[in-house]
Amino acid sequence: MTDVSITDIARAAGVSPSTVSRALAGHERISAERRAEIQALAHQMGYRPCQVARSLVTGQTRTLGVVVTDITDPFVAEVLTGAEVAARAAGYTLLFASSHRDPEREIEAAALLAGRQVDGMLVISSRGDSRYCDLHRRNTPAGKGLPVVLVNNDQSGPQVHSVRMDNRAGARAAVAYLRSLGHARIAFLAGPEGGRSSEERLQGCRDEMEASGCPRESCLVLPGRGQLEDGAAAVAVLRQIAAVTRPTAILCYNDLAAMGLLAAAHQVAWQVPRDLSIVGYDNIPLSAFTIPALTTVHQPTQKLGRLAVDSCLAALVGTPIPDAVLTGELIIRDSASAPRAAG
Repeated sequence: MTDVSITDIARAAGVSPSTVSRALAGHERISAERRAEIQALAHQMGYRPCQVARSLVTGQTRTLGVVVTDITDPFVAEVLTGAEVAARAAGYTLLFASSHRDPEREIEAAALLAGRQVDGMLVISSRGDSRYCDLHRRNTPAGKGLPVVLVNNDQSGPQVHSVRMDNRAGARAAVAYLRSLGHARIAFLAGPEGGRSSEERLQGCRDEMEASGCPRESCLVLPGRGQLEDGAAAVAVLRQIAAVTRPTAILCYNDLAAMGLLAAAHQVAWQVPRDLSIVGYDNIPLSAFTIPALTTVHQPTQKLGRLAVDSCLAALVGTPIPDAVLTGELIIRDSASAPRAAG
């Protein structure tokens, strides 16, 4: 079966190709009745517009570029789900590139997508730097610019916007809960070095420790990358600390690290939460199915994706866009309880 062209529709309708083109574009020079007839005929014949040809006329590809850190990360996947739904509803498609958690590759991927003439760009869990403030001027018609929306990063500049979580508030809620259970020795299992979300969650952890009467420095920081493997490394460090001074609870950068920590604790016969309370961050779907079920800070991930697309499309038409900051919610399950000495 061959593709139906505008010329085919014109021949069937007995009009010129230019008339068909105007009718399909909804041009007012064609009467509403005639437009409806031609559009119905095009639908009946199975016509599909050529996006490449349309982009040459309109200067838009109706495509948004998306740079992700790691397509296998459940948080990223959930954000993408929301973004794809919003983009499809607006008649846009998404074009992906992965940075593989490398800030330099992230900037390269963004520049590559800009070169593909995407209309706008989303960057999920950005670890890049201020070069996004210059990217909007590349590969775009003079004076237009490329809107860039950063998810969970608050850089700002011409045509650079952000949709992010209040990471400090989320971490504070988690630590306040642990403190209410009686934990005084709390550690933070960090995310990727230099990552803004990890830094903000650590600050929230320290803020709440101080507010509840503990020294800010009493929050032990365990290095991590936001991956399952972080758990084994964290347990190795904790085993070097005397039991009487070892942290009794750990707030993890994300649920993946928390799940890895659950597994690593089991390997050394630590019972969670009796011997160690664990709190995750993200509330990915799997977090409800661990043993024990993971207490975690919920992030409205699909809403983040939808808002990112909405912000990008608003920027395309010049609508002023305030940066969106969402608040998380503590989901209490079974992986945290009073410390053993208190119970």
